[in-house]
Amino acid sequence: MKPTAWSVIGVAAFCAALVAAQELPEGTGRDVTQRLCSQECHGLEKVVAERHSKSQWMDSLNNMRDQGAKGTDDEFKAIVAYLTMHFGVPVKINKVTAKQLDDVMILEADQADAIIKYRDEHGPFADLDALLKVPGLNLKLIDEQKANLVFAVTELVSGSESTRWR
Repeated sequence: MKPTAWSVIGVAAFCAALVAAQELPEGTGRDVTQRLCSQECHGLEKVVAERHSKSQWMDSLNNMRDQGAKGTDDEFKAIVAYLTMHFGVPVKINKVTAKQLDDVMILEADQADAIIKYRDEHGPFADLDALLKVPGLNLKLIDEQKANLVFAVTELVSGSESTRWR
């Protein structure tokens, strides 16, 4: 049975409605992200499909602004922070440098330095609980970004699977 043009349009409209109804994760900056990104040329579906570092999100938003996107500096800062937290790149917490950590997470520079220093003194982080032991961290920010944190990887070593901490 060959699909008619109306059935194709119906499916496309249904898919568009699903994407439009998609809820972004809760968090500071969600409302402004939803408002500005859904009214621009690409919609939310493009946003939720991408994962970028903080600097990549800033570049993307600056390009949007250059192409006519409307918003205040504070709104764009809130969007960058929100997208970095919820749609950031995976962070290999046991391999990353302080500079890289600053680029991929929303943290103060002294917090990124504290993570690296603690890791150097105490060894690799086994899990989120180990990371949360670092003194001076904004625990709420870390918790909001935990989906982007990678603590261990599984790799093949001498023909058998084992976990290596990174």
